[in-house]
Amino acid sequence: MNKLYYKLFMILILAVAISGCKLDPPIYPEGTVANPDGGAITTGGTITYMMDGKTTTVKPAFFQVISSTQLPPNGNTQIGAGSDPQNMFSLTAETTVAGTFDAGIIMVGSLIGEGTVTFTEINAPSGLKGTVKGTFTGKVSDLSGEGEKDITGSFNITM
Repeated sequence: MNKLYYKLFMILILAVAISGCKLDPPIYPEGTVANPDGGAITTGGTITYMMDGKTTTVKPAFFQVISSTQLPPNGNTQIGAGSDPQNMFSLTAETTVAGTFDAGIIMVGSLIGEGTVTFTEINAPSGLKGTVKGTFTGKVSDLSGEGEKDITGSFNITM
């Protein structure tokens, strides 16, 4: 019986010791934020858009620049953000350089459309690291094509 009490006492002491320990929060390099989806780390970046008079900011934001040698003739730049299916954002344009171009696809949640994008900076030597900044305007609608909505916004993504 004493052995049983001894074991219970040791388990109680161990449980109190463990529950009393508090881990320090992780320290990340400046400019990084914790991804709300599972704690993975992404660098700072946001996409902000206005639709129906409401401004929405989605993050974490990311980009991919595909060179013209990989996707002739002009290459492609894709940006995206969000983890909530209703606010997920995606935009793609056939370019790898700064300037104003057609946005072949603008997608917000279940709405899809097209418009114009102005890249003020595309600096992504590896295609997945660097900086992409700019603004966009367009029209999106549901898959039936009804209920067209105007959308405007900006993005600033560093990876």
